[in-house]
Amino acid sequence: MSQAFHGGGIRQAAERFGLPIESFVDFSSNVNVLAPAVAATDWERWMTEIYRYPEPGNLTEQLANFYDTKAEHILPTAGAIEALYLSARLFVGSKVAVVEPTFSDYSRAFSGVPCSVERIPLTPDLWVSCIQEWADRLAEFDVVVLGNPNNPTGTFQSLADLTALFDSRWTRPKQWIVDEAFIEFVTGFKDETLLSRLADYPSLIVLRSLTKSWHIPGLRFGFLATAGRIRELERIQPPWSVNGVVHAWAREFLREEHRAEYLASLRMLVKLGHDLEASLRLIPGIKVYPSAANFVLLELTDPSFDANRIYAELGCRGILVRVCDSFCGMPKGRFLRVAVRTAPENQRLVGLLSEICARLMGQASQQSPGTNAFSGSGARSISPPVFDHEVV
Repeated sequence: MSQAFHGGGIRQAAERFGLPIESFVDFSSNVNVLAPAVAATDWERWMTEIYRYPEPGNLTEQLANFYDTKAEHILPTAGAIEALYLSARLFVGSKVAVVEPTFSDYSRAFSGVPCSVERIPLTPDLWVSCIQEWADRLAEFDVVVLGNPNNPTGTFQSLADLTALFDSRWTRPKQWIVDEAFIEFVTGFKDETLLSRLADYPSLIVLRSLTKSWHIPGLRFGFLATAGRIRELERIQPPWSVNGVVHAWAREFLREEHRAEYLASLRMLVKLGHDLEASLRLIPGIKVYPSAANFVLLELTDPSFDANRIYAELGCRGILVRVCDSFCGMPKGRFLRVAVRTAPENQRLVGLLSEICARLMGQASQQSPGTNAFSGSGARSISPPVFDHEVV
């Protein structure tokens, strides 16, 4: 399986659309743009960390204290992605279920492991449903991988529903990997995270990311949490996975004095997300899926719309969105995903998207039957985006 490409590809977009990198507003990257910022003086202080190996410290304790769980259950990792790939290595010979559409690396993480991986595609009517409606499809598997909230659908399964699933009388015992990379964008997330139930479910591995909620994707910082095979995971983790600059960042930001500002940013982003969803619902020809995360999935229901065309139209104007063609189980050309950003940026996206959609519908209504709605007079010919790697 080829290397997946993550993020907006801003440099590539700048070259394609002939715009400066700094002019783009990236709605394709799902990060908390309101998170506490790192000052330039902090970066200057931390520069010396790049000249020496990271030293063992109290990173595990810092994470445990900040996220209200036990240190003996935590393993710091280079983002949730390392946590995922480490976890996959535990399940040699297992039969693994990945429920689609979802983050592409769930299945890719197991591609180098001698095991059997099966994609479980859900129909669109089940994308936003309670897990109990399709849990019967998991019966024959040893390992189940879930995103909660799920990317790109934004679906969230409550703690009560997940623990009920774990407690079910399965004929085949199950191990669970639950990716909570976006859970901090869920209202009341402290009462919904599985971190509080690790001791009750030793077969559970929870993946967490600081990339999204703290807006530090370049630092690569996350952790996995489990009451089960933590020592085995520690043994297979490469040394120095978490770099020295991350250690310095954690010493500064994973402290009580930053908690209030951090939580306030999350609450504000939730409100902005609700406002963005409401505005997007007013655009004819677009179905907005309700989301518990800091992104929104859009289905292009009008036949004159095409995801690649709209991506290009927005890209020419300095707006990047995510085309969802690479997500398994999603019809090509019909879905876009947009992140929640600041109010002015969200308003700009809605305004431009409304304008583009109205124009495409108008052009389509003027076409005679059998004419390509994208090639009529007044419509610019814009090729779809081309990426070097799979976009997830």
